Amino acid sequence: MAGKKSEQASTDLSSVNVVFVVGGPGSGKGTQCERIVEKYGFTHLSTGDLLRAEVQAGTPRGKNLVEIMQKGELVPLDVVLELLRENITAKASSSKGFLIDGYPREMDQGIKFEEQITTPKCVLYFDVSDDTMTKRLLGRAQTSGRVDDNEETIKQRLKTFHDVTTPVIDYYSKNNMVQRVPAESSADEVFQQVQKVFDSMSLDKSGRDPVLKDAKVLFIVGGPGSGKGTQCAKIVEKFGFCHLSSGDLLREEVASGSERGAKLKDVMARGELVSMDDVLQLMCDAMKKKISETKCFLIDGYPRELEQGTRFEKEIVPCVGVLYFDVSDETMTSRLLKRGETSGRVDDNEETIKKRLQTFHNQTKPVIDYYSQQDKVCKIPAEGSEKDIFAEVEKYVSSHKW
Repeated sequence: MAGKKSEQASTDLSSVNVVFVVGGPGSGKGTQCERIVEKYGFTHLSTGDLLRAEVQAGTPRGKNLVEIMQKGELVPLDVVLELLRENITAKASSSKGFLIDGYPREMDQGIKFEEQITTPKCVLYFDVSDDTMTKRLLGRAQTSGRVDDNEETIKQRLKTFHDVTTPVIDYYSKNNMVQRVPAESSADEVFQQVQKVFDSMSLDKSGRDPVLKDAKVLFIVGGPGSGKGTQCAKIVEKFGFCHLSSGDLLREEVASGSERGAKLKDVMARGELVSMDDVLQLMCDAMKKKISETKCFLIDGYPRELEQGTRFEKEIVPCVGVLYFDVSDETMTSRLLKRGETSGRVDDNEETIKKRLQTFHNQTKPVIDYYSQQDKVCKIPAEGSEKDIFAEVEKYVSSHKW
């Protein structure tokens, strides 16, 4: 564990895009953060959420935090910064940037963050009058049941917010780092202002192709016989996605007789694996051909291993989510054996199926674990009928703005 900590502490995060998000209670910053995540591929980090997750995980540090909070003491800033650094380090390779929500609450938090992690690109400040914030919070109180959504408490919370935040805003304003967003109007109108801020920032140091910056990607993961091919066809039909499979792209390139196809044919004829560079380039090219028709892509059977996912996100575009078709080995085996009766495929026999499933689990578990930590995995129970499975898929796809 000490080795892991020191490795994280030594990771250079100076080029990571960080935006501090500041706004009073009822300023609407939570809603805007969700939209920034969806449009710009940022990761949303809230120190409160990180502390709660650590406590729930039951780690030694989490147990220590429980004791501190039970005594009514403030969590030491060093612990908060350690949690932020760990989470930023874990996702730095695949995320476009980080929104640090409700931070810094006071000057020292901002200065220490810059010393120990990185300098933010800007401070996004949602500027709302006390009258508007009070009205919004009282409106929320009618349904929320939150004890701190009453007029007297709201007044105190707003005073505290101004007392601690004014020095922060003043400090970063002197460095021309505050982007003040008037946030009195509707969420849509406020987001138009937010987009101007983000579109004017030079965020992308990754060398990604700007043609694909608005592409929305779903990774599709499932074992052999999980039925993901059938479900992909249904998503294409219902939602107009473009369905790409790395295997199909390789076969098409070889069949085209292009210079690249001839090289790929030689590689495969020698029984060697096609390089990840070649696979990513094929995917990037295929997406660029289709981007004028649709911004939404299903990348099927991908990533098969973690590095494929992180490199895709770093070099092409971050994924919106991972659709994981979860089926028992028993069901996949019986489906494949049934297919083997008519398919004539040599790999549809029981011994080969067993090996294929083992390989699938070994490679896929780290992928699912990694994206689960980012709340990007939607696990679809895929034992039932095609219709029932698609009903679950439809719910998930419909819940996103494409």
